[in-house]
Amino acid sequence: MKILDIDMDYFMEDIAHTSDYVTERLPEDDYGGCVWTEQQVRSFLENNLGLSKRNKIKGRIVIGHNEALFFWKELIASNNLTVPFEVVHVDSHADLGLGFDSPYHIMKYLLSYPVEERPEHNRYVDFNGKMKVEGIGDYLLFAIAYHWISKITYCANPNGDKNDYVWETLKDFQENLIWDEPVENIIQLLYNPDMDLPHYNDDDIDKKKYIEGSRREPEVPLLIIPSIEAVKFNGEFDYIVMAQSPNYTPASADFIMDIVREYIDEC
Repeated sequence: MKILDIDMDYFMEDIAHTSDYVTERLPEDDYGGCVWTEQQVRSFLENNLGLSKRNKIKGRIVIGHNEALFFWKELIASNNLTVPFEVVHVDSHADLGLGFDSPYHIMKYLLSYPVEERPEHNRYVDFNGKMKVEGIGDYLLFAIAYHWISKITYCANPNGDKNDYVWETLKDFQENLIWDEPVENIIQLLYNPDMDLPHYNDDDIDKKKYIEGSRREPEVPLLIIPSIEAVKFNGEFDYIVMAQSPNYTPASADFIMDIVREYIDEC
């Protein structure tokens, strides 16, 4: 099965870099002028994603992007979504844990539990001493740890970095760098209770020792599409979820949610 997972901040020419602690909308003076027009949004939905108002797809509009994970959990519990499934992630951010404390929690503790128990152990204390669960910037990494995802296609905002994933989560710590064409990396989480996660500048011998002493999780291909023109889908999605992401978008962008509603059968 295949999920279309959209963040409203993809439809912006300028990308905000904030945090999940910020709740205010982006200021109109700085970001209001960089929101796509209605014509641009509709063209992308229909011509790049293959959506049609005559053939609506079941879906949901959410506020924070981590609510997509909660939606998927509902669908899985009701036997309407089978795991693992493919995710087409249209966003200005990868939401794979970069800048968050969760990758350490996931790879050091969460992976120690049986797969079926892992969603019950989603709580952790971040480096600021705050209790956290799956958040707006790491919910996809949690979903990978739950064995829910078979593949991610990250349609990245061309104005962003496009490689905002956590280096330690890639298979054998190897990455193909982003340039101008779609590129594929592989996410493979490792569990090694006997060593701390290595740092980027650590000795290669220590990295190799960590890898060799680890239990490997399933591989999850990560295809990164760095341009709008290269986004080409035929609309064959089982579900659609779109996030408003209010701390990454100005209020003047909210009309986009109404446009997306024309293409989904809300559930």
